[in-house]
Amino acid sequence: MARGAFHIPLFPLGVFLFPGEQTGLHIFEPRYRQLISELEEALEQGAEEKNRFGIPFHFEDVTASTGTLARLVEVKQVHPSGRKDILVECVGHFETRKFEAVAAPKLYPAGHVIRKDLPLSSELSTQHRAQVMKIKEILSERDVDVTLLPGETVEDLTSWLGLPPAHKHRLLTANDEQRFEFVNGLLRWTLLILQQESKVDKGYFPN
Repeated sequence: MARGAFHIPLFPLGVFLFPGEQTGLHIFEPRYRQLISELEEALEQGAEEKNRFGIPFHFEDVTASTGTLARLVEVKQVHPSGRKDILVECVGHFETRKFEAVAAPKLYPAGHVIRKDLPLSSELSTQHRAQVMKIKEILSERDVDVTLLPGETVEDLTSWLGLPPAHKHRLLTANDEQRFEFVNGLLRWTLLILQQESKVDKGYFPN
């Protein structure tokens, strides 16, 4: 087993979060209801080290080895059938080293994982900052307060681009060169869409 590996419950989903991001989940399968009950007990007892589970990213029928390390924030609602609406929060990311489809005697999956850092604090390149400035110029013409849209780091960028889970997960798994090209493509596409929208607003229609 890899050094630094630890064992956690796993709940594959098409969800990928950045640290501090929260999302709601509806829990209905018995195996995951069991998991959430255990997390809820840990939360109530203040045992934060036990209030952890992994969300391997599931996309297009493929479950990745990487995913979101999460904690239960609260149980929002308990339905008469036993189903629960919960709120969870990302506290980091992980890479699975050993997966157990059923962590007997528990009903749910689990695995040995290691922490995986996402360089969200990495500064944007000069090229990317120039693209961000062009995007902000267009947005400022639409009365958007661009001072609320920081553009110094990867985290700044992803916080207001509204990336879908698959794109955010790709940022995690890419190497430095791939990440540069991916961010470059995102910014170029965003700029192109904004420029086309501006032309339409001014009465110019693309062929």
